[in-house]
Amino acid sequence: EIGQGSDTTWAMITAEVLGIPLDLVRVFSGDTDYSVDLGAYSSRQTLMTGAAVRIAAEDVKRQVLQSLSNEFRVEMEMLGIQDGYIVFKNPGIDFSHIRRRYLAEHRGWTDNPEGERLTFREAARIAFLSRGTIVGRGKYRPAVLGGKHKGAAVGTSPAYGCSAQITEVRVDLETGQIFVEKMTDAHDCGLAINKTSVEGQMQGSLHMGLGETLMEEVKFDAKGKILNANLGEYKIATALDTPNVNAIIVESREPYGPFGAKEVGEGAIMPTIPAILNAVYDATGVRIRELPLTPERVLKALQAAKQDKQS
Repeated sequence: EIGQGSDTTWAMITAEVLGIPLDLVRVFSGDTDYSVDLGAYSSRQTLMTGAAVRIAAEDVKRQVLQSLSNEFRVEMEMLGIQDGYIVFKNPGIDFSHIRRRYLAEHRGWTDNPEGERLTFREAARIAFLSRGTIVGRGKYRPAVLGGKHKGAAVGTSPAYGCSAQITEVRVDLETGQIFVEKMTDAHDCGLAINKTSVEGQMQGSLHMGLGETLMEEVKFDAKGKILNANLGEYKIATALDTPNVNAIIVESREPYGPFGAKEVGEGAIMPTIPAILNAVYDATGVRIRELPLTPERVLKALQAAKQDKQS
């Protein structure tokens, strides 16, 4: 989790698989006490980690239902979990002895289960008593990708996101200043597990792409020393530089992703730079082939195009 909301996605996948409310799921990530991971990169979290989370949650569900199957002496296929309650496909199952034992062990608790349905908490207790701590295991490894030639594995992925973008700009012909006034982005992310997070990722990608296009530039002196190694001189876009973004989520079914989901990380940034460049060309008739589009660079390109036209 580096701020993109992946922990929430893991929780949502887990809750969906287990059939329990989202607020019952706790996620602990980024801790070497649990595992070692190379980090969040290459837009792989939802597709790969999400797939592993789903498999692990299915393993937990299987263990809990198997324990209940043994307790009630019914086939596991006749049991399910929905909305935090156990679903018995055979009517007339008596679980009163489980309820009595649970209440006896939790005297004084203020949130003990009640009603005529067996809760997941009570079922988890049965699984713990019969199996010990329930640990679900999940892993994800894509099939063999690419070919055998040198470099074949570079950039390969089991799934790809697709984006399309429209950008409207205003160019000051006297100063070369570019103002991005409107951005619309459509991105195919497979199934949008968390639509708020997907929209946030799309908006963030466009914001970062705008910064790359208009202002971000590392400057070196003749000896290779960086001249602007601080945020005072290395300019990045702020909220004031970014217009309102119309994020259009395009959903599809990705067979390799959890519930059909795939990336919405780096994919959404890909059209931003060419969209702004094409918008500037449409506005001025001048094709600029060097970034960033600083006012000085744009004005110089406009003046050069004017001189070429006159000559």
